[in-house]
Amino acid sequence: MADELIVKFWGVRGSYPTPGEATVKFGGNTACVEVRAGERTLILDAGTGIIPLGRDLARRARAADQPVEVALFFSHLHHDHTQGFPFFLPAFLPSARLHIFGPGATPETLGRVLELNQSPTTFPVSLRDMAAWMEIRSVRETEVIVWDADGVRLAESGRGVSDEAVVVRIHRSYAHPGGVYVYRIQWRGKSVVYATDTEGYVGTDRRLAQFARDANVLIHDAQYCEEHYYGQRAGFPSTQGYGHSTVTMACELAAAAEVDRLALFHHEPAYDDAMVTQLEAAARMLFAESVAAREGMEIKVKALSSLQSLGKRSADFSLRSTKEKTD
Repeated sequence: MADELIVKFWGVRGSYPTPGEATVKFGGNTACVEVRAGERTLILDAGTGIIPLGRDLARRARAADQPVEVALFFSHLHHDHTQGFPFFLPAFLPSARLHIFGPGATPETLGRVLELNQSPTTFPVSLRDMAAWMEIRSVRETEVIVWDADGVRLAESGRGVSDEAVVVRIHRSYAHPGGVYVYRIQWRGKSVVYATDTEGYVGTDRRLAQFARDANVLIHDAQYCEEHYYGQRAGFPSTQGYGHSTVTMACELAAAAEVDRLALFHHEPAYDDAMVTQLEAAARMLFAESVAAREGMEIKVKALSSLQSLGKRSADFSLRSTKEKTD
C-alpha cells in the first residue's frame, strides 16, 4: 500500500550463504533488506538475497509497465554484503535507474571496489557491461540522501524537505573491522534503522542508541549466542572483536533506544533453524517486541499524514512471515 512503510527481508545470514534443509525456516541468503516507502524502493546491502529481489523487482516493473528505479545502500564492502550485486537483474536492464551509495575515502571509492569485484580475473561480466543507468558514489557520514519529487540527491541536512520525501541519514560505527555505516530511513514520520555488522559495548553503544532513538523498526546484528561469543560453546572459538553482536547486545540497544520493534539479523551461518528459534525466544525475554528476521518476512508500519507526523508516534504494525521461493 502507498501509505505503508514496508520492510522485507531477502537475505538474513552473515558471512556466507547457507543453503540446505537446516536453514529452510530462516533462509540461507546473505544480507539484503528491501524498504518500500510508498512508491519508492530502497535496498540495504547486496548479499545473495539481492538476487531473488532483483528478479522480483523486474517482475513488478513489467506488471506496472514502469522502469525499475531503486536506491541501494551498502553498509560496508565486505564480501557477504556485495557478493550478490553481479547477479542483480535490474543492473542489466537499459531502462533501470540505480542510485548506489556506500562508504569510502573518496566519492569514487565505492565504484572502484565494485569494478574490482567484477574484474576479468574474478568475474566474467564487468561493471561497465551492465546496461542500467547507475549513479555510484561514496558518501560521508555528514551527508544526507533525499529522495523526493525532484529525484535522488545529496543534502547537508534533511530539513526543509517535503513530508513525502524519503530521508536517509548515516551513522558511522567503528565497532566492526574497517568501520560500517548504519542507516536511518525516514518517511512521513516513520523510521527504520539498519545496524548490521556492529558489536555491542559494555553499557551499550550510546552513540548508536541516540541515532536509533524512537525508531519504529530496528534491524540489528545478532550473530552470536553468549556462549559462542565468549568462547564457551564447544567447537566454536571466541568471537570477541569480530565486529558482531550477541542477541543480548541487540536487545540492550533496542531498549536503550526505545524502539518499537527489533529484528534480529545477520544470523551465524553455523546455526540451524532450531538454534535461531531458541535465540529468538531468548530475545523476547529481554525485549518483548523482538523477532528473528527470516527470508520473505515483511514488517509493515502505517505511515502518518503530515499533520499526524508533527506530534504522534504510532505502533501500528503488521507482520507477515511467509517463506518466499528463491529458485
